[in-house]
Amino acid sequence: MDSHHFLPVPPRQHLRRRSADVGGLHLAMENTGHGQGWVGDSGDVLSTKFAELLVDMYTSTLHAVNEQGSDFIPPELSRETRSRLIESMETWDFEPHKLPEEERLACTLILFEALFRIEGMEEAIGVSMEQITPFVYHLRRIYRFENSYHNFEHALDVLQAVYSYLRAAGMVPPLSLLYTPGRKWACSRQFDSGALITSLGLHELFVLYVAAIGHDVGHPGFTNTFMKNASTPLSEVYDGKSALEQMHSQLLLRVMRYHGLGVVLDHPKTGFCVRRLLWETILATDMSVHELFMKNLEGVINGQVVSLFSRQSIICQTLMKCADISNPSRPYHVAKHWASALMEEWTSQALYEKFLDLPTTVQSDDSPINEANAQVFFISTFAKPLLDLTSQAIPEMKVFTDQCATNLRTWKKRIESLKTNQNERDNQSSTTPRHPDDFMTAFPLTLPPAHRTLHLEDQESTPPWSSPCVPYSRSSESSSTTSESGLCSPSGSVTSFFSPASDSSSNHSQSRPHSHSISISNSNSNSLNSHPHSNPQSHSNHHPRPPSSIGGSSILSPLPPPASPWSSASEGHAAIRAAGKLGIRKQRSLNRNSWSPSACSGCPPPPPPPPPPPTATSTVVRTLLVTPPVNVVNG
Repeated sequence: MDSHHFLPVPPRQHLRRRSADVGGLHLAMENTGHGQGWVGDSGDVLSTKFAELLVDMYTSTLHAVNEQGSDFIPPELSRETRSRLIESMETWDFEPHKLPEEERLACTLILFEALFRIEGMEEAIGVSMEQITPFVYHLRRIYRFENSYHNFEHALDVLQAVYSYLRAAGMVPPLSLLYTPGRKWACSRQFDSGALITSLGLHELFVLYVAAIGHDVGHPGFTNTFMKNASTPLSEVYDGKSALEQMHSQLLLRVMRYHGLGVVLDHPKTGFCVRRLLWETILATDMSVHELFMKNLEGVINGQVVSLFSRQSIICQTLMKCADISNPSRPYHVAKHWASALMEEWTSQALYEKFLDLPTTVQSDDSPINEANAQVFFISTFAKPLLDLTSQAIPEMKVFTDQCATNLRTWKKRIESLKTNQNERDNQSSTTPRHPDDFMTAFPLTLPPAHRTLHLEDQESTPPWSSPCVPYSRSSESSSTTSESGLCSPSGSVTSFFSPASDSSSNHSQSRPHSHSISISNSNSNSLNSHPHSNPQSHSNHHPRPPSSIGGSSILSPLPPPASPWSSASEGHAAIRAAGKLGIRKQRSLNRNSWSPSACSGCPPPPPPPPPPPTATSTVVRTLLVTPPVNVVNG
């Protein structure tokens, strides 16, 4: 361990025992040549309300990434299928939601394959397509299939939009280049030759593609505002500032390292800039910073003198933001699908907010009139002004701006039509919002402590064998690749932080199956009782999952789930959390020098808790409390 982390302190008679979370803080904050963990690259000291949340963040993300990692062999595509996918991605009415799962993965790999046809790309970044393939598949497994909008379909849609923008500006080759094996492509535009788009080099193009496909990885299906109002642990870690985007970037970094892409992040000359560019590009997708971004972009367009990296950062952020909210600029029939998908996700969040007695922060009614009004507001306030300004920096993007303006007029006409047509105006959407319990498979630290406590209380009060079970099926592929570190439910069925791999049937995206619906024993949830339940007749064909199964445990939950005898990693994580509860220091200043082995014996011991039964976990806890932390390399 680096000596600067634990400096010697003069002996004192009464020194407070160092809590066990300090070892975890070292893991979360260390700089071992692999970045600086959760602190980022600014070098500033991170100050959070509960230091131990960083420990939970570290272990949760490590578990989430390792749990979903597996080998992947891409399916063989016929020449006709490959040609059809290439042709579909060359058009602006690309519809990934209509493709089967294997073709969405194939489309993603095709876009990266064309990127690697740029002369010098593979040599510059030190990564091969053989590494990109399992990396993309791994990301896909961490995206939540239950989300109607923030899912892998959206990620592919954003990546294809980024490609379309860069292709229009002449910065990347056309996908038709792939018809000729081994053919390379060179950009005709000189690097940093005046136009803002030319400031992008090989590293920046690669970062932009990676950010596009991974910018929403692990998204729980609700917003930063919801998490702030619900005081979720993730929001506490980042003081309510871009919490989701921070999580996406850190999960993405971990998956990159898992597949050997750390060589790009840790290069002695370019690694720092690559990490910072990736982080800034993803954080720009937080709409709460939109106004500040627009001012910065306008300043650069108007001639403000900034460094080369600042120009690269602002153009990557611009392209990423335009792609992230590109739906209103797609052809109207495509834009309408994404509008409905977003309204469905919002309606589910509104139901969740009502269940938790929180203020409603999104549209709670997905009727056609509300959907149209929401689109008119969003296009007028965000999408069209962003595209108008971007077109000044990249004139080739004016075609997308024009389509956005056309859609705005179409949505306004639809509002007028709905106002005069009573039946159509009052017609409710056929989509069914998700039950609040369906969020419990999301990344643990994004979940409200109150809801998780309710689940844990239900586990204590209702034996698993007497609980009404719901069908829980995994694809055969997911079943065979579940890692040993997966958390287990009380009945022994393995559950995941994220969704299992999606069905590969070609029509599953057309009629998205909703997640399991489970009634909750709560006096304030009467309005949820009418939600449809799973068919009990199908239980014999699926592995049962208890209604209280969740994808992990937060240190804020008063009743941790039972330790899994199948998972040594879960025991270790539970031990760290238990040790943190025994020796926690809830203060904003992270004093790493508050414990000395020799002085600790002179401190009066705290009142002992009731002795737990001897388990492997309690042994690990005692070891953590008396053993200085070891230096574990941040993977």
